[in-house]
Amino acid sequence: MIATSDETQPEEAPATAPLRWWAAVTFAVLFAMNMLDYMDRNILYAVLKQVKFDLKINDTQAGALATFFLVSYSLVSPAMGWLGDRWRRTWLLGIGVSVWSVATIASGLSRSYGEMVLARCCLGIGEATYGVIAPTILMDLFSREKRARIMSAFYVAMPIGSALGMGLGGTIATRFTWHAAFFLVGAPGLVAAFVALILPEPVRGTSEGVDEAQLKAHVKAGATKEDYIDLMVNSSYTYSVFGMAAYTFAIGGLLVWVPTFLNVTRGLDQERSTWMLGLTTLLAAITGMSLGGWVADRWSQTNPRALFIVPGVAMIASIPFILVGMFAKTPLWIFSGIFLAEMLMFVNTGPCNAVIANVVVPNMRAAAYAVAIFAIHFLGDIWSPTLMGWVADTFGQKDSMSTIFGQALEAIGAVPTQIANGPPENLLAGLLIVVPAVAISGIVLLSGARHLPREMALMSAKLRATPVKKTVSDEL
Repeated sequence: MIATSDETQPEEAPATAPLRWWAAVTFAVLFAMNMLDYMDRNILYAVLKQVKFDLKINDTQAGALATFFLVSYSLVSPAMGWLGDRWRRTWLLGIGVSVWSVATIASGLSRSYGEMVLARCCLGIGEATYGVIAPTILMDLFSREKRARIMSAFYVAMPIGSALGMGLGGTIATRFTWHAAFFLVGAPGLVAAFVALILPEPVRGTSEGVDEAQLKAHVKAGATKEDYIDLMVNSSYTYSVFGMAAYTFAIGGLLVWVPTFLNVTRGLDQERSTWMLGLTTLLAAITGMSLGGWVADRWSQTNPRALFIVPGVAMIASIPFILVGMFAKTPLWIFSGIFLAEMLMFVNTGPCNAVIANVVVPNMRAAAYAVAIFAIHFLGDIWSPTLMGWVADTFGQKDSMSTIFGQALEAIGAVPTQIANGPPENLLAGLLIVVPAVAISGIVLLSGARHLPREMALMSAKLRATPVKKTVSDEL
């Protein structure tokens, strides 16, 4: 039985030195886990062409594999958030990492579409645990003034893992089989799961500059029903979540379909294009996240609204470069457009996650991140890969291209591509869906800026106040 915070809590790290060596070690371990997370998640998209052929599925079904993963990921997140605010988080991490690693290996064993769907759902269960809990540990180790940079640095593991997943997936699938790709990236996670079990557990809120006894009193008291209701009407929180949801709709769909678009629509070699795309995404993410975290942290010291303004402006500025990457015909222009678009889109990652930490009290941050994950994916990339696949299938047909929408697509150069041993498809038409989503994200984030200073002050005041001892479970 794992002890809850109301019982004995083993070996909590000292709250008086949140930047001691163990904070750096913990960051490094969580970073490595995050990298493995995104390798396991995204290697499917590098081998999607082979998976479609072997499992005999169309674009709509292929896109739905991402949807099944994200549905399970999102549905499990709220439960993990509740547990993450009450149980020892490092133990939960170990369980989650082991589950997703086994699910990755199981993906390589799939011999039917149903088996692949089941494996992807289990992958979502394991990754939900990590995605909810890891940020809360980092927020307890690093102060408010550094959070945009820390979260940006932490999430750089996403594109590194994605790049490695896409690059290794394309190479292994070309030289061996797509099954082997899943085996090779799944195994290291089992080692990471063991490491998670021995990490120290920081006191929740130790970086907030509040007395440790007060922090433990808040943890022991738990969150009230009113606290959760207040979270839903917290303007900074909701604007951050909705802004990230629109961004996730766009980036999630692009991640699934751009590798296939480059190979099938633009005719680029699969192995070379997946490595190029992975490298482009990696460099764009490192540049965008580092720049976004640094600018937002520096500017927010005099104007807290910068945590919204910086990503909002960057999202809107990315739109012209998205169009360049989609419509360009030569590799130089294609990858230049992708690099600049992704660089600007990735700017949002650190600042938006810092907003959530800055306006939510520590003893309910896991729940706040869990609800955010649920909303971001249910409003975002749960739908976009399948929708893009459906648009690609639909506007690959002559009758659809003869409609007013089809004629408009043809006028701008979004025409069907005939693929070998399959029906025609129009992936460019599917990818165009991301443009309005990115515009909406930028507008929403800019709109949230005016609320942030007030709600940051309210969070600090609440943390210093005497905690309410009645918990949600008592009220129920």
